[in-house]
Amino acid sequence: MKLSLTLPSAIAFVVVAMVAVAFVAVPMMVGAQAPSGGIGTAPTGGVNIGSTGAVTGTGELVNLILGLINWVAWFVALVAVLFGLYSGVLFITAGGDDEKVTKAKNILLYAIVGIVVAILAFSIVSISRSIAGV
Repeated sequence: MKLSLTLPSAIAFVVVAMVAVAFVAVPMMVGAQAPSGGIGTAPTGGVNIGSTGAVTGTGELVNLILGLINWVAWFVALVAVLFGLYSGVLFITAGGDDEKVTKAKNILLYAIVGIVVAILAFSIVSISRSIAGV
């Protein structure tokens, strides 16, 4: 019996595995308890119940945006490396089939482009931080 692994089934397997790990790991991490004095009562009247967020100035906003771009760049780099590995598996399992070799070459090309995009994103973040002074 030949086991065929396609990209959608591999992605589905990874997603299901991540969800399964989340269902097992998250309850272990969440051990929250109510404070010993209770949670208190809601304020009444003209009391300001709002609070300032993490972004209180331009520097914090720039830092937040650059941090988000940095996170996305890491994700793109990880996915590109995984696709590079996937293309290597396709090369190995092609067995001389020209169609599979072409598919593997295209995936490898796209993976390299993804890595280049991630490197450029890291560079842009670094340059932006030095220009903004944050």
